[in-house]
Amino acid sequence: MMARSQGALRLDNPWPRIGWISFAVIVFTSSLLGFVVLSRYQQNSETLDIWGAICRGLGITADTSAAASPQPPLRAPTDVAWTQATLNQIRAGNAQRGEFVALNCATCHEGSAANPAHLIPTLDGMDAEAVFKQLADYRSGKRAWGVMNAIAKALPIQDSADVAAYFASRTGRLQANSGERIPQGGRGFRQSDVGARLVFAGDPQRGIAPCSACHGPGGYKIGAPALAGQYAAYIERQLAGFAQGIRHNDIYEQMRAIARQLTPDEMKAVAVFYGSQGPELAEKN
Repeated sequence: MMARSQGALRLDNPWPRIGWISFAVIVFTSSLLGFVVLSRYQQNSETLDIWGAICRGLGITADTSAAASPQPPLRAPTDVAWTQATLNQIRAGNAQRGEFVALNCATCHEGSAANPAHLIPTLDGMDAEAVFKQLADYRSGKRAWGVMNAIAKALPIQDSADVAAYFASRTGRLQANSGERIPQGGRGFRQSDVGARLVFAGDPQRGIAPCSACHGPGGYKIGAPALAGQYAAYIERQLAGFAQGIRHNDIYEQMRAIARQLTPDEMKAVAVFYGSQGPELAEKN
């Protein structure tokens, strides 16, 4: 008891209390300045409110509304799933019945009078899967093109399969992809023709796969339309549509990702190359 009543530990010594009070004042003042006053001011931005300043000082976000706010719905590029049931339905299409259903289709897709600018694709020889998918996308609104949306909605799914079988059975400008490629020289990265180089070799530095890997000749991806012999004006317009996001019915955004990397001149070169080819291109590869 005598030791505590003497020196710094005596009960009536005010300095320990003063020290703790000073420490508390320093902590409070530092917190006020650091979390409330100084944190409110941001360079080139509006001053934060007190709550926002405190959260900023703690390194957390003050925005708690995002988790509770409604989120935009996910946009699926197509409703078509390449299941065995879908493939069986397409392969069961009746070409003879499809010829009757497609009587009016030839007016735009094959008639030169209705398609002088060649902005409407030719379909004779097109893969049935490609025709079926595009009709399904028009029906669901995943791909927009006035008259085609109305026509596709009027077609039952079985009629779409029949029409697809009909066009696939015809011969014309297009050559259906066989999936077989015979090696041939002059089709690599050193190709001087820009269109041919992008078609057969792509541009790996920009993440651009060769067009022929999916659209032929030789390479084939289910649902990808054959392009050898297609109208150049139509191909160029579709590439621009993918690049601008106007057309967005490509699965995994593959076409949009590639088209955004292409310059307008490269789009035209690819379109001209494919448009200048005939069935013999696929036969050679």
